[in-house]
Amino acid sequence: MLKLAYKNPETLTPVWSDEEVIKINSLLNTKYRSVLNNERFSVESGYDGQQVQIKVTLERIDKSVFYPIELLYIRDAADGFGQAQPSMDELASLMLDYIDVYWHEYLSDGRDVFVPLAWDKHTCEGVEFYLRGFIRNRSLEQQADELFRKHGHGEHDIEPISDDL
Repeated sequence: MLKLAYKNPETLTPVWSDEEVIKINSLLNTKYRSVLNNERFSVESGYDGQQVQIKVTLERIDKSVFYPIELLYIRDAADGFGQAQPSMDELASLMLDYIDVYWHEYLSDGRDVFVPLAWDKHTCEGVEFYLRGFIRNRSLEQQADELFRKHGHGEHDIEPISDDL
């Protein structure tokens, strides 16, 4: 069984051109401008022989807090056989549309609706994909790291936080 993992986008083929990503970012930031608090959206995408992935991140302008949501479509070995399969762009766009509905709910409903920390399967228009998300506060993480450096970890081994949960 394939372990789900969001891959380094630099190792993948981009689904969207740089110009398209700029346009998507601009559309999201314009759409939600009235509910963003010194925040902005950024989007990245990529694919390889195993998966199509996108990440939509809401982050503070000062980069202190960020909320990335990662979405993966696992390409089946049967892709391309039988009925026509969606293109990489269609898959990424479907996942983007799906998560846009979440962002609308999150931003307009008190910011207390969260996606799961662990990969969770979702279906949209007959396409199955996985998503996960987590809010990170870099400022607090840096303060905690400084406390550990200054005072030690005590009796416990404490590992740095990783984006790969």
